[in-house]
Formats: sequence, C-alpha cells, structure tokens
Amino acid sequence: MRIKVFTAPHLHEALAKVRKDMGPEALILDRQQSKDASGSSLWHVHAALDNSNPVETAKPTVKEVKPADTRTQASPHVDATIRRLERLVEGLGNRESDSLRQALTDNAEQLAFDHLSKLGIAASHAFDMAGDFAQRKPTGSKTIRWSRRINPGQQQHTVLFSGPAGCGKSTLIAKLAAHYSMKGIRIALISTDTERMGGLDSLKAYASTLGVPFFPLNKLSDAANILRQTQSAQLLLIDSEGWSPRRDIGLRRQTGLWDAMQCTERFLVLPANMDEEDGMQLLAHHTASAMTHLAFSKLDETQKPGKIVNWSIAAGMPLGYCSFGPEVPEQMGWLTDQALTAMLSKASRDVTA
Repeated sequence: MRIKVFTAPHLHEALAKVRKDMGPEALILDRQQSKDASGSSLWHVHAALDNSNPVETAKPTVKEVKPADTRTQASPHVDATIRRLERLVEGLGNRESDSLRQALTDNAEQLAFDHLSKLGIAASHAFDMAGDFAQRKPTGSKTIRWSRRINPGQQQHTVLFSGPAGCGKSTLIAKLAAHYSMKGIRIALISTDTERMGGLDSLKAYASTLGVPFFPLNKLSDAANILRQTQSAQLLLIDSEGWSPRRDIGLRRQTGLWDAMQCTERFLVLPANMDEEDGMQLLAHHTASAMTHLAFSKLDETQKPGKIVNWSIAAGMPLGYCSFGPEVPEQMGWLTDQALTAMLSKASRDVTA
C-alpha cells in the first residue's frame, strides 16, 4: 500500500492532487488543517492506494477485421466507453463532495453545506461558504468579488449591458432608467441593437414612456454626435444586440461602438435560468469584449440560484445588478454579500418547504 500526504491552501485543491496522483481508487485516511509561517491556512490530506495486487491482463489476440466490420463495431464500443467515463466523472464529483462535507466537523456547517449544494453551488465553494452561511453571516464575502454601487449623482456614468439574446438586458435597463429618473438623475438611453428587425423597439418604447432621450448607435460616426448631445446627462445606459459563443459576429461588430462611447462600466448579463455550462462558455468570451462586471437577471426563474456563485468565482469579475420579474422599476437591486445571503437563505427555505 502506498501512502502519501498532499498539501494545498484549500481542501478541494489537496483532494484534486490526490485524484491526479492516485486516481479514483485512492482512500482518504485523514485530513488536517494547519497554518504556515505567514499564518495562511494549509490542508494536509493523507491518502493511500492499494497497489499490492495488480490485475493481470491477458495479451489480446490479434485478429484481422475487415474495415466494414470495424465501422459496425466501433459505435457500441465508443458509446460504452463514454458511459464509463461519465460514471467515473460523476463518482469523482460525489467523492469530492463527501470528502469536503466530512471535513466540516460542526453539524450546523454540514447542514449549511447540504443546503448550498442543493442550490447548485459547487462543492468546493459550498465548503468555503458553509461556516458563514451556518452562522447567518454575509456569505461569499471572501470568495466573490464585490463592487461599489455606481453614483451618477456624483459623476457621469456610461454603462453598457451585453449578453445573450433574451437575457433581459432591455428590461434591466428600463428598471434602472425608471429608478434613477425618479431620483432626479438625467438619463439617456442608447442601443447598438440596430441590425436586428425590431431590435430598437423595446428600449425606444421605454424611453418614450419615461420621457428620456433615446439614440440608436449604428456606426462609429454616430458615437461622437451622441456624446455631444448627452453631455448634460448624468447616466447613459447602453443596450446591445444579443450574442452567443457560437455566433459572436454581433459581439465583434459592436465592440468598436462600445469603445467609442467610452463606457465606464461594462456589464455582462447572465440569465439565472440559463444552463450553467452555457453560462461558463459565455464567460470565456468576456475578455474579448472587455466586460468589467457581472449582472444577473431572471433570478425568479431558476431552482438553482447557486449557479451564479459558480459563475462569479469562475469569471473573477465583481458583481453588480440583479433583477427578478418583469415589473419596472421594481424587483431590481445591487448585489452585495448580505443580499446574496438573503437570497440563498430564502431559496433554501423554499426548497425544503
């Protein structure tokens, strides 16, 4: 039996080292947490692998196979291999989750870990957040980047909202425009969604209802003219054409227009009802468009709101606005660690009710 100690700053990182070195059959003997010379946390995982009885494999018999037979037999063999890999990956995920849960010695923290996991938060993040969540402290204050709420009353802000089609960008902009208009802030609405039939209609209608100026931005020469006409505006809100990783021609076309508008903040809007993996693919494109913040919409349309935690940590971008529901200007706010904790607590109660 081979026994080895794996050390890392976080428990899930040490467990990942175990899997990489010893594979899925490794047995976790012990976990210990300590401090290094600078006072930072370290995890030591003692793992063992029984390799005393290697399995003997018979030498394969070489048999000539016709090309036609190979094509006929390949598909079932590939399908079986894929199924085995899927079961292996699922087993590794369950094993990591169990190991992280067992490392939490407090029953309340284990229960918090279970609640966070049910909401869709990855096991490694649920482990880091369980302590605060169990004590009803602000959750994610150390693992998620937070940003300061914009204040157009002090300085002009030009805020862009980008994201997939149908993600709720226009609705969120309308909520913000109504919210700040009622506070006496001078607003201007702009849209680069000029290539799609009807792309301007929704935001133009909101602008008419609110009584604020609206400008379509179709080409670079329009930007200078819009900037001149909106010099007195305190808040410029820019809508955009939706895009996807597989069809990002709209993203590439609009990037130059956004640069010309000298945006102070660029929000990537992710709808909470989106599949988590699809959201991760969108995040992989955010560097190309220089997005600076994350915003989440449709938080009332998902049973797994914890995915926004996974997206936030994966992107490493600070959080900003969130919205839930179609009402304008209600059901919108700025995400903070307190707001996230309240949202996760309510979702957890709804799941267990």
